[in-house]
Amino acid sequence: MKFRIGAILLGFVMLISACSTGSTKEPETSSGLCIYYLNKEENALVTIPYETETTNQNDLLEELIDKMTAIPDNAEHKAPLHMGFSVVRCYVEGTQIVVSVDEHYRSLSPTTEILIRAAIVRTLTQVDGIECVSMLVGTEALTDTAGNPVGPMSADTFIDNEGSEINAYEQATVRLYFANETGDSLIEISQTLVYNSNISMEKLVVEQLITGPNNTETFPTINPETKINAVTIADGVCYVNLSSEFLEQPYNVSSEATIYSIVNSLVEFSNVNKVQILVDGESELMYRENINLDTIFTRNLDLVIQP
Repeated sequence: MKFRIGAILLGFVMLISACSTGSTKEPETSSGLCIYYLNKEENALVTIPYETETTNQNDLLEELIDKMTAIPDNAEHKAPLHMGFSVVRCYVEGTQIVVSVDEHYRSLSPTTEILIRAAIVRTLTQVDGIECVSMLVGTEALTDTAGNPVGPMSADTFIDNEGSEINAYEQATVRLYFANETGDSLIEISQTLVYNSNISMEKLVVEQLITGPNNTETFPTINPETKINAVTIADGVCYVNLSSEFLEQPYNVSSEATIYSIVNSLVEFSNVNKVQILVDGESELMYRENINLDTIFTRNLDLVIQP
């Protein structure tokens, strides 16, 4: 599918409000769709219910992009694709849609660019069969402020802090440790995240470890069903309190790789020197019968290998 769209004005933003009603849940409609707009102050996104009878994937994608390009009827809202750059081409590849924008996109401030990107991704991934969005500037892949390719983005790329009415989105590059193919060692990777600033960076890192890597060279270390009860820091020790699912390991990964993927990732922060892992608030437990969680763990680079 190929189609062209026009464009327009400039944007300037930092915060994202998950919904015009102040709720983090998207409003339900018969079509189940919402359009993400900027608010009048250009410091937040609002989700507006959208009714449509269109079911064809290509037609619906074009319809949603047209809506994000057109000036909204409500003067309190601003269209994310009406912000001083043009979308020149869109096409579907498998389960992703590729959105190519013109060079004016590069003039956006970093926070504005993140906000617009979140609106595009969260609107378009509502379409059945579309799991992610990739963006090009001209013919080149979109890069972050550090020059790293952003890559395909799903709605989960833009992490929300549930229960918060105002969500300030920022971007950061963190070092994470995931397993190698055999599961007995760790590989360090740098990953750029777009995240809600109401979430601590330490909790963000643990969330990403549970989610797993975004590449094919490294492998997850933690049961994806694991929930985070709390992540706190005191006197240089980061206390990671996880749900009982953490004790179950569905992957072929050694217990040491799992524990030190958490520890090594967290001690990358200057305010963390050691890590203690708890399960539902308890530390007097054994992890897979060979690691005592009643331990204050320090960095272990012996497990780390080059990819």
